[in-house]
Amino acid sequence: MLNGTGVRLVAMLSLLLFGHSAATQVAPYESPPEQLPRALAPQPVPFDHRLHARNRVTCADCHPGAESGERAGLPDRDGCMRCHQAIATDHPAVRALAELSPGSRIDWVRAYRVPDFVFFSHAEHATAAVSCATCHGPVSTRSILGQEVSTNMVACMNCHAEMQASNECYLCHDLGQ
Repeated sequence: MLNGTGVRLVAMLSLLLFGHSAATQVAPYESPPEQLPRALAPQPVPFDHRLHARNRVTCADCHPGAESGERAGLPDRDGCMRCHQAIATDHPAVRALAELSPGSRIDWVRAYRVPDFVFFSHAEHATAAVSCATCHGPVSTRSILGQEVSTNMVACMNCHAEMQASNECYLCHDLGQ
């Protein structure tokens, strides 16, 4: 292990031998390995994304705020019953939903979540014409949902670089302002 003097000596030697850029280059960030796709625990209400997409239900129909809010939101009992008061009313899951009190929240098992210290705006991504599938995978082709796309920092930064969007820290992190 080098002490402070040794580190300074190596830095000066690097400057002399390789020039300024080699001495100040930072190693690229490597993300921890992820096991994707990641299966989820069963949902409290069976929900087939493929079936709903086939019937022209859009992401925003069930996820309020997906196009205009900071968070996409998850459907509650009333959101489901807007359609299911007349559609598939004899299906056991729909009957169970109908028996819940109006306004009841459904404890969905989330497939995608970013850490609390990360700010992600669905509205800004929708305005930039980023499709839901870019971050969530081909949800419309899945009967059972799991996490297929990484939401780690490297994945987001690579996407931003590809889309020529800024990678400034303050866009996603509150830096204590």
